[in-house]
Amino acid sequence: MSFLFWCAAALLVYTYFGYPLLMAVLARLRPAETPAPAPAEWPEVTVVMAAYNERARIDRKIANLRALDYPQDRLHIVVVSDGSTDGTQEAAAAHPGVRVLHFPGRHGKPHGLNRALEVVTTPVVLFNDVRQAMQPDALKLLVARLQQPGIGAVSGELVHLDPQTRTAANIGLYWRYEKWIRAAESRFRSTVGATGAIYVIRTADFVPLAEDAILDDFELPMAIARTGQRVLFEGGALLFDELQSEMDGERKRKVRTLTGNYQAMARHPWMFSPLHNPLWLQFMSHKVFRLVAPYAMVILLATSLLLALHPFYFAAAVAQVAFYLMAAGGMLLPRLRRSRLVSFSAVFVEMNLAAVVGLYRYIAGRAEVRWEKT
Repeated sequence: MSFLFWCAAALLVYTYFGYPLLMAVLARLRPAETPAPAPAEWPEVTVVMAAYNERARIDRKIANLRALDYPQDRLHIVVVSDGSTDGTQEAAAAHPGVRVLHFPGRHGKPHGLNRALEVVTTPVVLFNDVRQAMQPDALKLLVARLQQPGIGAVSGELVHLDPQTRTAANIGLYWRYEKWIRAAESRFRSTVGATGAIYVIRTADFVPLAEDAILDDFELPMAIARTGQRVLFEGGALLFDELQSEMDGERKRKVRTLTGNYQAMARHPWMFSPLHNPLWLQFMSHKVFRLVAPYAMVILLATSLLLALHPFYFAAAVAQVAFYLMAAGGMLLPRLRRSRLVSFSAVFVEMNLAAVVGLYRYIAGRAEVRWEKT
């Protein structure tokens, strides 16, 4: 029984503490990367956006793209209307220089990206979402990094804004922790995946997606990394989104993302091979072990309770029960999340619950490629 306790504890400690520290050390051992210089001539870029019933946002989004600090004669926009019924395609087509691909009926984002890349002729493509606004210099920062030797994909950073004050929202300890890990992975070698709403690749590196693929921002970067190219995180390339007040929408996104992880792993078993996956260490530690963690948490609590006659295991059980009660309070009473510790515990438990639900949805065949607006 104690063996199971220590195995579960070791997995959790490594996943959430050991691996981040390992990445931080390995990143510091690498020479510091100098800022990417501006190329002599900025390459032509096509912005590809899949949209479903985004009439209320599309004008503002295109205006944001046209205001980017990037040569506008070298910036092209393709909007894929995935079964929109609210006039999204007509509104987008009214803007000069915007190409619209409209498909009746819902097909999902992968279908839209595949069709869009069939008409893209520029050397670089930016995958972007209609919902968020880019900082003016974001595209230049991404493209400059992509021009460096050995770089195959670069993603930016999503910043949540408080809808009332329009200032950066307090995203909590957990999300700062996540960004810290991604920055270390990027400096060491590569991140495992990209920020789906803002990442660039070379058009020639695009690999057509399965029409029911859920996570293009995981599958495409991993396919590029498989060729030996790096996938970087550019923390200066900012994309702004409003912090959602409804927790249900955030929970749905988490479950959908984690369901997509199971789908991608099942379809690409090469990811589990250190001989074929250059990012095997990051993949196993940051992705696979995270999906195993919920079951290690259950084992850890169960064995602590069963061994509670021993003072050490009794203390471990009390600490875990207190942590989960605090998380439950934060999940049931959002106002308690003003405490950083409560917020951290609630987000941590929600992420692990989402991993379990995601596995159930994948096994049950309930993975849905079509997305719903939040």
